[in-house]
Amino acid sequence: MNPPAFLTGGPFRVGFVATLGVLLALLLGAAVASLSTALTLIFVAFFVCLGLYPTVQWLERRKFSRSGAVLTVIAGFIVVVALLLWLVIPIVVDQLTQLFTYLPKGFDDVENQQWFIDTNASFGGALTPVVDWISTSVSDPNLWLTVGGGALKVGAGVINGVFGVIFVIALTIYFVAGLETIKTSLYALVPLSKRPGVMELGETIMESVGKYLGGMVILAAINAVFTFILLTAAGVPFAPVLAALAFPITLIPLVGSVINLIIVTMVSLFASPGTALVVGLVMLVYVQFEAYFLTPRIVGKAISIPGSLVLIGAMIGGTLLGLLGALIACPVTASVLLIIKKVVVPRQNLA
Repeated sequence: MNPPAFLTGGPFRVGFVATLGVLLALLLGAAVASLSTALTLIFVAFFVCLGLYPTVQWLERRKFSRSGAVLTVIAGFIVVVALLLWLVIPIVVDQLTQLFTYLPKGFDDVENQQWFIDTNASFGGALTPVVDWISTSVSDPNLWLTVGGGALKVGAGVINGVFGVIFVIALTIYFVAGLETIKTSLYALVPLSKRPGVMELGETIMESVGKYLGGMVILAAINAVFTFILLTAAGVPFAPVLAALAFPITLIPLVGSVINLIIVTMVSLFASPGTALVVGLVMLVYVQFEAYFLTPRIVGKAISIPGSLVLIGAMIGGTLLGLLGALIACPVTASVLLIIKKVVVPRQNLA
C-alpha cells in the first residue's frame, strides 16, 4: 500500500524533514554539551601530545628506534609530571594556607603604611571602609565556600580535577605511542587523489603546533622560575604560589606575561610600595626581553600570525573554554589560517 500523497511531496514533506533536522541538531547539541568535559580533556591530551611529539622525531633523527624514542619521551613525561606534583603541590597547599591566614593581617599592615595613610587622607578616608570590607570578606570561610558552590561541590571539583589530570596523562601517553597509527587511519579516510595534499597539510599543521606548544612551555617555565627568584630576592611573600600561577598564566599568548606582571606587582604592595615599584620595573624589563629576544629564538617561526588575530582568538577561546581556550587559541588560529592559505585560496584562484 502506497503512503498518502501529502507524505511524499509538497510542503508537508519539506516541513517534516526540516523538523526532523532541527530535532536531530538539538539532540547532537545536547550530546556535545553533556560531553563537553570529556571532549575538553581529550583536546588537552592531544595538544600535549603534539607538544611532545617533536621530541620523538628529534630522538629518531639521533638514531633512536621508533619504539625507543616513544618510550623515552613517555618515561621523561611521566617523571617530569611526577616531580612537579611532588614538589609543587605540598608547597602550594602550604602557601595557600598561609596566604588565607595572612590576608587579614596583610591588609592591616597596608593600612598602617605611610603611603596608604597619605593616599587615604587625600581621598577623605574613603579607602578605609573598602580595605576593611575586603579584609573581612577574605577572612570569612563562608565566602570561599559560597564562591566554590559549597563544601561538597568544592570537594567534588577537586576529585574531578584529580581524575581529569590522571585521564589527560594516560590519554597523552596513548596518543604519543599511537600517533602515527592515528594519522595513517585518518589519512586513509581521504580519497586517494587528494590524500597527498591532505597529508602534507596535516603534517605541516602538527609540526607547527608541536613546535609552538613546546616553545611556549619552555617560555612559561623560564618566566615562572624568574618570577620565583625575583620575588624571593625582593622579600615578597608567597613567591612559590605566585611562581606556580605564573606558569599557566604566561602560556596565554601576548597578554599572559603582562597579566603575571600586574599580579606580582599588586601582591608586592604587601611588602611596600618601593618593593612593588622595583618588582614591577624588573618584570617589565623581563617582559620586553622575553618578547624581543627569548620568544623569537625559542618559538621562532613555528607559528606566524598577526598579533590582532592572536588577541581575537584568545578572547573567543577564553569565552568558549575559559583558560584552556585562551591557551590553545593561537595554534588553532594558525591552523585555520594555514588551511585557508593552502586550500581555500588556491581554489579561489582556480575559479
